[in-house]
Amino acid sequence: MHSLLNRIVKYSIYVLVALVPLFFLPFSFEAFEFSKQYLLFFLVSLAFFAWLAKMVFHDKELRFRQTPLNLFVLAFLGVAILSAIFSIDKVSSLFGFYGRFSNGLVGLLSLGALYFLVLNSVKDIKGLVRVFLGSSLVVVIMGYFSIFGIWAKISSLVPLPRLMLSRTFNPVAGSLEGLAIFLAVVLVFLTGLLLVRKGKNILYWLLLITSLGLLVMIDFIWAWIIILVSLVLLVGFAIWRRIFRENVNRLLIPVFLIIIAAFCIPWQSQFISGLPREQVLEQQTSWQIGFKAATDNVKSGFLGSGIGTFHYDFSQYKPLEFNQSWLWQIRFDRAGSYFSEILGQMGFLGIISYLGLIGVFLIIFWFLTSGFKSFNLKSQSLQLPLLVGFIALVVSQLVYYQNTVLAFMFWLFLAMAVFSLSKPASEKVISFKDFPELSLIFSTLVIILGMAILTMYFYGGKFYLADMKYKDSLSLTGTQRIKTLERSVSLNPRFSFYRMALSKAYLVEALTLEDSTEIQSMISKSIDQGRVATQLGPNSVRNWEALGIVYREIGPVAQGATEWGIKSFEKAIELEPTNPVLYTELGKLHLVAGNTEKARENFGKALEKKSNYVEALFQLGLIYFNNNQVDQAIEQFTRVVAQAANHSNAHYSLGVAYTVKGEKEKAIKEFEKVLELNPGNQDIIDKLNQLRAE
Repeated sequence: MHSLLNRIVKYSIYVLVALVPLFFLPFSFEAFEFSKQYLLFFLVSLAFFAWLAKMVFHDKELRFRQTPLNLFVLAFLGVAILSAIFSIDKVSSLFGFYGRFSNGLVGLLSLGALYFLVLNSVKDIKGLVRVFLGSSLVVVIMGYFSIFGIWAKISSLVPLPRLMLSRTFNPVAGSLEGLAIFLAVVLVFLTGLLLVRKGKNILYWLLLITSLGLLVMIDFIWAWIIILVSLVLLVGFAIWRRIFRENVNRLLIPVFLIIIAAFCIPWQSQFISGLPREQVLEQQTSWQIGFKAATDNVKSGFLGSGIGTFHYDFSQYKPLEFNQSWLWQIRFDRAGSYFSEILGQMGFLGIISYLGLIGVFLIIFWFLTSGFKSFNLKSQSLQLPLLVGFIALVVSQLVYYQNTVLAFMFWLFLAMAVFSLSKPASEKVISFKDFPELSLIFSTLVIILGMAILTMYFYGGKFYLADMKYKDSLSLTGTQRIKTLERSVSLNPRFSFYRMALSKAYLVEALTLEDSTEIQSMISKSIDQGRVATQLGPNSVRNWEALGIVYREIGPVAQGATEWGIKSFEKAIELEPTNPVLYTELGKLHLVAGNTEKARENFGKALEKKSNYVEALFQLGLIYFNNNQVDQAIEQFTRVVAQAANHSNAHYSLGVAYTVKGEKEKAIKEFEKVLELNPGNQDIIDKLNQLRAE
């Protein structure tokens, strides 16, 4: 039993290192992060339980390595737990925001457990390094296959998942930018290895050259900045400490890469054109949101809005200037910087504890190596590569968000680096061989932990099946889609996303029916699911907006729906106060309710948030026209077509307004434009014939 438990721990860690960069499954809505999180939790929990069971049931003692860093790791994890407890969105804090998945407490605790497992159960980290580099080489090969369309050619012979046919496909992140950040860290780590290793190292050179080639093709500026900053620090450290004074030419490797990175940063032109780009939130906006979230109130100052809740922070605190960017309609669920995310989600306690963890590690490394005249490159062959790789990961967190692979690498490199610094670690032993009562207590606790893990496996399986059903529903229509979504809800009833999707499906079905009884039944179900979704996710602007749309659509057939729709959009505006779309939709509902003044007020607020928002301009123009303020209406409609030249309704409204004013030629011109946009429209043809005949 002892050897079996040891093998479970060992192989679980090795399988994780091999598979996390490569693992994906096409069965769920999100194929990469969702699957990697499941793999991470399953193998870490299995290994952690086996490690504890071995010590409690066989060794009758707890034995673990003590390092100065352990308390800082536990402190950061403790702040994350408190942040989740007091979160404004506990589901997202626990499992990660839907669609992203990599920023939840379960994933972070799994990584923390991985750190302690590597530190206490791995005998030799060289094997882990070899496995990681082998996995990285497979990632690089798969990246080349995607960019050059080789997967598409293979699919003609062997069926492949559709997502593999995209030129951006890679198992690391699903985006080329995420792949570039991964490759930048790998390249920096490889540089450190090549500096301290003797011999030909053909595989290292192969991985370095192929990674560099792929980076040139992707050409992501932040990847080059990571390489530049990390290697400049490496060269500076090596020169200051005179590590390579006996063979200083070794430093030509990082110097060469520094020159390449410095050359590529200002050019930013894709080697292969037409590769889609991931839209990443700008650094300045990310930090603005993070700082506002952390300073909003006392609770946020200490613990933030809650781990995994950047979607809430973005909606609540995004600056008004963001509406002027071409990405203004995107609701980002991740910042452009992991550090700014921590600040907003976990407050100042979170960012201080995280910076403390990083700082203490660097201090430990510095003091433990300060006595060396130079590194003994044979005995410390992995210390320098792990240090520079860790620094590259820290730099990446300053300029990019954290996905599962990057987070895994951070905690793995941290654990291996601490392991390589053997001096600060002393072993702590708590023996209960002579205390059967204590042995009973620990045995009971381990059994309870095992039962808790099995329970999480059971519910985790249900949640995965629920997401598989949700993905299946996307390709279905009508009652088949409804039945599939109902199955998702039954498997994961606490998840508001599935309920809101089901609410929309009921609404769509209601709009296609003719029998009034069936219509009322579907409308009732739609409202019920939408309300439950807002109860489960009361701080989700998406839920309130979707519920408002449901009420808007059923307004003509459901008494009181318009008022409930108004309340739903008012709640959505509380959660996203700078979104002009919400004010416009609220204004439309006030028009339906007969409150023209309230409608005008909300359209005006929408234009305060975004002065060129076409729909608000158009709706305001209609109010002016219906109020016989024709000149003001023409002014608004003209602003609309200036922003959207093919806005058919605005051209039509201008034609009508010019007709009222008696400006026939201008009216004809507008109706001709409408006819151009809507060929064969008989109503427009009749209007043109009438105007020309006058």
